[in-house]
Amino acid sequence: MTVRNQISVGPAAAIYLCERYDLMIHPLLRVGMLSVQLDEDERVRIPEEGRAELQRQGLIQTDEVHPFLDDAWHLLAYPPLALGMAVRDDQESFNAVLAEQGRGTLRAYQADAPDSGSAENILLDRQEYGGLGGNAVKLLGELKPLSGGSASVPTELLKQAGQRMSSDPSGNAMSALASVGIRQNDARVLGNVMTTPRGTEAVITARRHDRKVNRTHKLPNGLQVFRTEQGCYMTQQSTGSDGREWFTVAPADPRKVTAKLEEMLEHLRRR
Repeated sequence: MTVRNQISVGPAAAIYLCERYDLMIHPLLRVGMLSVQLDEDERVRIPEEGRAELQRQGLIQTDEVHPFLDDAWHLLAYPPLALGMAVRDDQESFNAVLAEQGRGTLRAYQADAPDSGSAENILLDRQEYGGLGGNAVKLLGELKPLSGGSASVPTELLKQAGQRMSSDPSGNAMSALASVGIRQNDARVLGNVMTTPRGTEAVITARRHDRKVNRTHKLPNGLQVFRTEQGCYMTQQSTGSDGREWFTVAPADPRKVTAKLEEMLEHLRRR
């Protein structure tokens, strides 16, 4: 992802900022930690390298961190409202966090590292328009809706169907779904998405930090968005008015995904 007016924070600089402010940023953004197995020289050297990196970029002057970076790092730790994204794609896998920053949106993007022991740079920029939901959808790229309609079924029935399919791998998905009492139209939609190969999988979660009580609120269920060769769809689990857990799948396009994300955020605002 290439954007003008973007700040790039390397792994050592991220460690330095977390130590300087004594905080941890959003868990979807990987920050290397100073292992207790490192010797004392390394424990001192790594943050110093991070500080030097920020000084070379002009982001630290006379021991003052650039106001945008200072504000961004605190927002990533204690966001008034934020979406977190974990995207796995055949071409480009990444994590991202979008946090409210006044009337704009702070966007933090981090590509997946080649191995679990390393971390890529965190790219920071501010988006003036689009809101959290709109800017999250932009990161997903083109979303062409999958044909076939939507379905909503009790999660317990879906689990039962999954158990039947596991015990008989050669069986038909629609037959397994119908056998546990799922209606034909719903079974057709679910059978289609369960058997279609996915090229992109995205999990989007929402949280907000209440500074008055110093507590972070999180929604129990996020939104999943999938891209296939036939089109895109989204899934979500939720608690119905009957107290049961329900699983919903629906075609996904930019407008529908944005609306669903804004619905999640509005629910958090009211908490």
